[in-house]
Amino acid sequence: MTGSAVGRIVGVGRALGGRIVTNGDLEGVLDTTDDWISTRTGIKARHFVAEGENAATLAVEASRKAIEHAGVDGGSVDLVICGTSTAPESMPSVACLVGEEIGAPGAGAMDLAAACAGFSYAAAVASSMLHSGAAGRVLLIGADAMSTIVDPGDRSTAVLFGDGAGAVVLDAGDGDSGFVDHILGADGSGAALGRAGHPGDHEKLFQNGREVFKFAVKILPEMVEKLLSRNGLSPEEVQYVIPHQANARIIRSAIRKMEIPEDRVVINLDRFGNTSAA
Repeated sequence: MTGSAVGRIVGVGRALGGRIVTNGDLEGVLDTTDDWISTRTGIKARHFVAEGENAATLAVEASRKAIEHAGVDGGSVDLVICGTSTAPESMPSVACLVGEEIGAPGAGAMDLAAACAGFSYAAAVASSMLHSGAAGRVLLIGADAMSTIVDPGDRSTAVLFGDGAGAVVLDAGDGDSGFVDHILGADGSGAALGRAGHPGDHEKLFQNGREVFKFAVKILPEMVEKLLSRNGLSPEEVQYVIPHQANARIIRSAIRKMEIPEDRVVINLDRFGNTSAA
């Protein structure tokens, strides 16, 4: 999608798991140290869901805040899209539960599972629906409770992830602000590098961190360069980059390749960890 902008953000909201887990807390249960985690990931703390919380409850909280911030009625939402890979149950969808809770039970609702790329994929769908006129207002959510699928005894994954949700209210806009373009891609040949079971089973998340790092540092600059090129833009014209918060070393390695100064890049994983689609 290129051309005029569509999908103007008019409201934002967030939610975090109720338990703050520091690197010091993990030192007591894992063969690790604060220095080891910080040096390799940039993460100092993360939020885990408390009792009674899950990806759906976080999504609802973030959505309510986004709607309040937008100053709109929940019933005006035409479509709810939630990027999540940790829904507490296979059905109903998290988006459907959110629709009911915000007072939009008749709105279209769908979950989209694309792991850490979930919010980006959901944003592409949302902007396309607005562009086509199929929806006039979309509630877009990224929500994951990664602590529910991580093996707490696996140092390679337990230190990385956190739980949270982010939501935005999108209107069609006026063509001057919003989403201008997006690129989607996947490489199924790397499926063995990261896997997790369905909700409720006992297969925890596995990740080959070394290979994922190599892939991310390579593909992120390539996709950004392609996106900028086809829109006639240069890295110097980019005011802010908001990357997926996977690992500080990944982000810094990628932006060096793109020749984008770090003061134009948002990095907040030191406080929240990798919250996947959120």
